[in-house]
Amino acid sequence: MKEQLLSLVLPLLIILDCSQGRVFRVSKMECRSLDPSFTYFKTCKVVRRENGRAALYVSEVFLYKDPIDDIVLNLGVFRIAKNRRFQFLNETLDYCLFSRQYLASGFFGFLMTPLLRISNLNATCPLQQNITFNGFSVDENTIKEIPIPNGVYMFHLRSSLMKKWRTDVKVYATRVNNYSE
Repeated sequence: MKEQLLSLVLPLLIILDCSQGRVFRVSKMECRSLDPSFTYFKTCKVVRRENGRAALYVSEVFLYKDPIDDIVLNLGVFRIAKNRRFQFLNETLDYCLFSRQYLASGFFGFLMTPLLRISNLNATCPLQQNITFNGFSVDENTIKEIPIPNGVYMFHLRSSLMKKWRTDVKVYATRVNNYSE
């Protein structure tokens, strides 16, 4: 009886385990300012490292000089299959509320902690300085806990500053079991 149960359950566990990607291989990143009189991107690049690993470098310069206390972030994750995009996730975060209470749920909880570690961005509001991410590493330790299947994804981060959408950043990545694939 145990052998029959094991023979039924084991293939299912193997299929489920193989369908969960372990790492992201980043292919490209696009940064766009929706209001060039407010902000622009000085740097927006992916630096490839060994064995498919990558680091993201972003430097955003604010032309608006007053403190910014109305910041809303919207993250969409899309699965790309052939010529179609399927929205996998759509999450919005009030950054100033997050900075006061340091609460982030869902995908933002996995994303904000490593981003705050490698940036000049302090977790307080209002925002008063340019934003720099010097080498956000995409490796085995980056958001590996997210249980999404292997495939090609687009991470679309938009920011609304002072009640107007100002920036649009897209990162294209492939979820794979390991970098040798």
